[in-house]
Amino acid sequence: MSKIKSQDNVAKVSVLAGTGGMLEFYDFILYILFSDQITQAFFVDIQSEYIKNLIVVAIFSIAYIVRPIGGFFIGWLGDNIGRKKSFSFTILLMGVCVLLMGIMPTYAQIGLTAPIIFVLLRVIQGFALGGELPGAIVFVYESVERRGLALGIMFAMVFLGFLLGDIMSIVLHAVFGQYAWRAAFISGSFVAFVGFYIRQRLEETKLFSTLKNKQKFPLLVLLKEQFKSQVGAILCVIIVAFNGVVVSLYLPKYLQSHLHYTHAFFDPMVLASAVINIIVIFAASLLTDYINYRKLYVIMAACLIIFSYPAFLLISLNTAGWVFIGIVIISFIPSVTTGLFMRILCESFTTDVRFSGVAIGYNLAFALVGGFAPLVSEVLIHDVNVVFGPSIVGIVCGILGLISMRLLKKRY
Repeated sequence: MSKIKSQDNVAKVSVLAGTGGMLEFYDFILYILFSDQITQAFFVDIQSEYIKNLIVVAIFSIAYIVRPIGGFFIGWLGDNIGRKKSFSFTILLMGVCVLLMGIMPTYAQIGLTAPIIFVLLRVIQGFALGGELPGAIVFVYESVERRGLALGIMFAMVFLGFLLGDIMSIVLHAVFGQYAWRAAFISGSFVAFVGFYIRQRLEETKLFSTLKNKQKFPLLVLLKEQFKSQVGAILCVIIVAFNGVVVSLYLPKYLQSHLHYTHAFFDPMVLASAVINIIVIFAASLLTDYINYRKLYVIMAACLIIFSYPAFLLISLNTAGWVFIGIVIISFIPSVTTGLFMRILCESFTTDVRFSGVAIGYNLAFALVGGFAPLVSEVLIHDVNVVFGPSIVGIVCGILGLISMRLLKKRY
């Protein structure tokens, strides 16, 4: 099998790295897209709809809470044995978990054992995802000279996973009915295995290969010598996590469960927003080759603070035009920062600890947002109103994003 040399072709390296990420994200979002069917399969005896919603969101959040553990371990692997091997391992583990989810028995068949196994698989899945995207980001950053273009292609491919998940959700619901969730997980596992095969065609990055002193304990180096960068990295990714968790994953459930919109009403809007998301991410990343992207990040963080409440207010108006405008606003702003953060993070750490630094920053941010934002939104929606819950999460994320730019300095 021929290898793709990292320095030879920007597009090929970016697509091959990004395809794995796309397939992995497709697998991961299946849970939230099929949450209603999964609830019926594993939590059918729970009577309260409010408690059911909390349980579904909590299980979704568990995978994010364990991500930092995966980030610590896989980041350590990446800084010791190589970028390619570590982020190939993650997609293989992810595929196995998703396959087992798709074929496992339900509560009606084996009782309480079923939800316990399902939760354990979600935990392992979250562990694997802890090294997935950080590995792809670091690999592409260290492999090419036109980093803005390459990272833009790669992350646009990753977000295609969200779009693919939305499309497959519609198709599988129509074809398989109540068994659509099984078909989604099983098909997703095969796609993940294809991603693992694809990654075997990549070579190790030149920056890592020529590194003379590889760190055996990169976490200690980060804590002692680059601690401010590590804290800044966590805060920088908060807005990206808002985009990935609240906008891309939680929003469809919010539209259905709390605003009582039908899939026929909001699915086209969500799909259109996902397409816009991908285009904006690519364009913003491409711009980093030409502009001061740190200043643009600050502007977008401020916009998130200002426009979060108006956007969710528009989404709640139950008029197609206003709902779509609200979705576009709340998608566009964090999408720009998503196109910028990869380069900001990678250049904030030295090569010997870059994988660990990016993985820790990325995963702790997603653990905070993924682990608590949906739960906080659910509680605030229940206790205050449907607009206040998710909008206050957006405002807080914007504030933390502004703080991050005071901490991060370019090291490489």
